[in-house]
Amino acid sequence: MFSLPFKKNKDIDAVYEEKRFLVGDEEVFFGRLRRALPHCYIFPKIDLASLLEPGNPDSRIRQAELAQLDGKKVDYGVFDASLALLCVIELCAKDAGGCYVSNKKLFETAGIKTIRWDKEALPTLEQILRTLAPFSTIDSPKPDVAASTIVRTQFEENKNADTVQAIYKSHPTPSNIEALSIIAIEKLTPDQHIKRDFPHVWERICLFCNEPQHLKRYLASLSLQDRGVERVGFPREVLREIAVIQAENERYIQRAVPRTTWHNSFINR
Repeated sequence: MFSLPFKKNKDIDAVYEEKRFLVGDEEVFFGRLRRALPHCYIFPKIDLASLLEPGNPDSRIRQAELAQLDGKKVDYGVFDASLALLCVIELCAKDAGGCYVSNKKLFETAGIKTIRWDKEALPTLEQILRTLAPFSTIDSPKPDVAASTIVRTQFEENKNADTVQAIYKSHPTPSNIEALSIIAIEKLTPDQHIKRDFPHVWERICLFCNEPQHLKRYLASLSLQDRGVERVGFPREVLREIAVIQAENERYIQRAVPRTTWHNSFINR
């Protein structure tokens, strides 16, 4: 029986067409994220291996753990101006058993803040703004910031425990309780001493306000001498505003009231 001759190790004369990177609801949702977070970098369809790495020093175990990440992606990653990861967003669908498929456990081990929405019921722009409000207040970076501060920021994060990721890692699982909002904090500080005189501190307060445990740890860190150099301290009026925010935030830590009636898989909604 004869077989037709075929080419070996030769390029195939194929014809390709351009394919849109995002289509349909993917493109619509990406547009909503862009409007909600105008000063953040948003990257879709990121390989998990680009965000996670095995923590075990054993080479065989590391290889097996890397294999668990193979082919897995996260729908969106949200980064600040220095390309520090702020959070990941998963659009989850149900499997045959009616359970939502998620990489939640993998992200929790790395202390990465994860926000999950139902893929079949995408949130509106207003819902996105409510959930991601702390990140929407981040200032727009200067032209040279993104390129020049990446290495410096990574060094400072390793040196200084008072960072966004360090605080997120301290309580990676959302508390699922009521919390302060940016509007509430502005009402607590009508004279705006922190906002005007220490904008970087104000930015972090807004970033952590929707998680009481995160905000508590950050506010406490403001009075610690943990940077290798003696801190000058804050003026009395600024300390007074910090104390007011601390007291109000403590009220939310003392009570555990669910934010919504959504399933626990979507407590970040």
